[in-house]
Amino acid sequence: MNFLSLSFYAFIPLFLIIYHGIPRQYRYVGIFAGSYLFYGFANIKLLSILIVITAITYVGGLIIEKKRCKLSLATFFFANIIILLSFKYLNFAITNLNLLRGILHSASDPIASVDIILPAGLSFIVFQSCTYLTDIYRRNIKAEKNIIKYASFVAFFPTVLSGPIQKARELLPQISQPASFDAERAKKGTILFIWGLFEKILVANRLLIISNTVFGDYTRYSSAYYVVAAISFSLYIYADFSSYSDMARGIAMLMGIQIGKNFNNPYLSCTTSEFWNRWHISLNSWFIENIYIPLGGNRKGSLRKYVNVFIVFLISGLWHGADYHFAVWGIVNGILVILGQIIKPLKAKIYQKIKIDENLESIRFCKRVIVFWLISLTWVFFSNGVMASLKILKQLILLNPVSFFDQKLLSISGTAAATFVTVICAYIFCRIQVKRQHETEAYNTFSKQPVLFQTAVLGILICACIFAVCATDAAVNTQFLYFQF
Repeated sequence: MNFLSLSFYAFIPLFLIIYHGIPRQYRYVGIFAGSYLFYGFANIKLLSILIVITAITYVGGLIIEKKRCKLSLATFFFANIIILLSFKYLNFAITNLNLLRGILHSASDPIASVDIILPAGLSFIVFQSCTYLTDIYRRNIKAEKNIIKYASFVAFFPTVLSGPIQKARELLPQISQPASFDAERAKKGTILFIWGLFEKILVANRLLIISNTVFGDYTRYSSAYYVVAAISFSLYIYADFSSYSDMARGIAMLMGIQIGKNFNNPYLSCTTSEFWNRWHISLNSWFIENIYIPLGGNRKGSLRKYVNVFIVFLISGLWHGADYHFAVWGIVNGILVILGQIIKPLKAKIYQKIKIDENLESIRFCKRVIVFWLISLTWVFFSNGVMASLKILKQLILLNPVSFFDQKLLSISGTAAATFVTVICAYIFCRIQVKRQHETEAYNTFSKQPVLFQTAVLGILICACIFAVCATDAAVNTQFLYFQF
């Protein structure tokens, strides 16, 4: 079940009615039942993995609280991580082992791959349950004795498939005592959910058509197509992931639970470091708390800091998938961040010498364009194999400006009309996202408008999404990219 399935739209109103009918102190039971139904709806066998992770970390939490030591934390933390490694990287390891054996001319038969299905959202489940163990170890919270409450935290259905990754110290208390129903909060949650629908159906899905068309057969297009496809993929991955996060936040608000933002206008960043502080905030926070700081952070000199940053980005790349192109993507981004930090003092001196304020809006605009383009180039590795990415990057670097005058470029979405609609939807998305940098202020401005206007805007968004679904002659892409991670 996911946020775009018909079964979900039958499930969610019934769940909310039952949930708000339950006394507040027992609503965690409703969250538990709803979350397990949501996650196991398509394949009930997947619940066994969820139960095992819950059981390991529940017992681990009790032991860590009773005997607070690094060995206890490491035992249960890595027992949890091993589950993720087994499902996500076992066949990748077998493939590489067979490759090594071939290089060494081993006479024995190659090792057979394992027929294993990666459960949707497994990384998010594992990382979220790990925050529980570390929060207990750091004495941010006490171990949860009620296993149903804890199971509700691990399987919390708004975020279980694609995050945002929730910290136990922030979500568990809300599950135990969710806020009472509030009409204003419910309204805001509904708006967030509808906006998420627009982001996914009319922005992400349409941009994906462009990137899939070009990158799927990259040998037949001119360089202008690669530029448009690279920009489209950058906006696609943002819109796709942001849409799920917004819908998850909206549903949680309808339940009286607050979960954090996962994005803060990353494409307005002036440096690559700033970009990664604004992108996938919950995952970035997890890596800082559980990898970067334990490795020493920035406490042991600049060289050690850069090594730690590089390790974090390499692990981040492999977290996204068991393939070389994800590792390269992580490495390239790590190098960009490190180089940016190294040359930062030099840039400051240059600006000072030529007497230009680097915070001028024109300078910041140029920085944003550069960062956006650099990040777009790295996304090429994210969406394609290593060799294909190198060939695409070659076309992007050796850009032929004349190729932008190709009239066929106007039909890159299939038809000129489809391209026009895609551009308009992407423009609306970008404009609204910029306004959302100050989300509370933007919401208050919208709420001050006449009720008829508010209703009309939301109605238009819903009708546009329904029309887009009904008008397409192909199956609507209901899967979110980050389900596979």
